[in-house]
Amino acid sequence: MLDNDDKKDNFADQLGRSTRAVSDYLGIGLQIAASFAFFVFLGYWADTKLGTSPLLLLAGVLVGMFGMGLVLYNTVKKANRKSDAKP
Repeated sequence: MLDNDDKKDNFADQLGRSTRAVSDYLGIGLQIAASFAFFVFLGYWADTKLGTSPLLLLAGVLVGMFGMGLVLYNTVKKANRKSDAKP
């Protein structure tokens, strides 16, 4: 049976791992959202300046989606490398 100190150490270890995982996923989410929003707003801005109304906005959406796919692909690839390296 675990004594009180072992329970505290186990809880602290689990909390630390959970916090790191949450921060990793929050970082990925913010990176995806920022890349998508950047290209959408860039397309919208270019449309207002050039008067090509939905064309560049749609191009920004497509480029943003491609960027999101790249971020997700790289994240999955990195996670697979980490899981393959574990014994």
